[in-house]
Amino acid sequence: MNIKNESIKSGRILIILIMIIIIINSSYAEQYGKMEMIEKSKACLECHDDKLESLAGSTHHININGEPGIGMAVGCIGCHKGWEKHLDEPSAETIVKLSNLSLSEQSEVCGNCHVGQHQTRMISTDPHGRAGVSCLSCHKIHDNDNKNLLQGDSENFCLGCHKTIGDEFNRRTRHPLESGNIKCVDCHALGDAEDPSLIVGIDWKCQNCHADISGPYIHEHPVVYSHLVNGGGCIECHEPHGSPNERLLKQSGNGICIQCHGIPPGHRTKHSGWGMKSDCVLCHTDIHGSNNNDKFLDPDLATKFVADCNQSGCHSLDN
Repeated sequence: MNIKNESIKSGRILIILIMIIIIINSSYAEQYGKMEMIEKSKACLECHDDKLESLAGSTHHININGEPGIGMAVGCIGCHKGWEKHLDEPSAETIVKLSNLSLSEQSEVCGNCHVGQHQTRMISTDPHGRAGVSCLSCHKIHDNDNKNLLQGDSENFCLGCHKTIGDEFNRRTRHPLESGNIKCVDCHALGDAEDPSLIVGIDWKCQNCHADISGPYIHEHPVVYSHLVNGGGCIECHEPHGSPNERLLKQSGNGICIQCHGIPPGHRTKHSGWGMKSDCVLCHTDIHGSNNNDKFLDPDLATKFVADCNQSGCHSLDN
């Protein structure tokens, strides 16, 4: 845990330093006042009038007439460097097209207005940035009605790149992504510096929806609440996206239990090995935790079987 905490602390310090650098760089970037932005962008729109319509209603709506009540002026010259030369020599070579810029160059342009944790982490600790995924890989500026200017209409546009993950949602049991009950961003936080897998608190994220099995319990099942760097917690037993087994389990039958627990000798020999032939959860029903028994046995086990094993005097549920 100390190693993880130090990693988180270092990540936060890195984010702060990057934000300071971006802010300093932005102060040297060419800045425009509201009316200056509007007036100089009008010259661009004399030829590119279709671009005015392509931004209408979006967060980058161009306030061409200087209507009051709009705090920040957005215009062509704020994103497209080289506009001065382009006005004198109109050609594709004299204007900067954002899609032709590198990740760092796109971040510099977008960072003139957007300076926050998401932007800074994407060019520092986030694995998307390290993979060369740029702003425009996920966002589309023109002709886009999406609130966050994402590339697709669905918030699950992530599956455009993560195709194998998309296939997992077609398995026998799965989280309800296709029905729209959940979204990728419900569990994954883009630009999260604290977790390389982008999961927002792996166990706690699951428990936000599955509170009925989250405890706390008097007798905790350690695998439920413990979290290791490369596994543990809920995902030790469950596939988070989809599984060919019931309840999103990674293995069917007793396989999920046996991966951690050996089979007690008595289960192999007593009652003709009946314990070997039965599912573990037939008796150990409270596998997430129990307030009654440290073996997570069914509280009604005493009356569950016809023979009533406990009343025979051979077995007891007492700890």
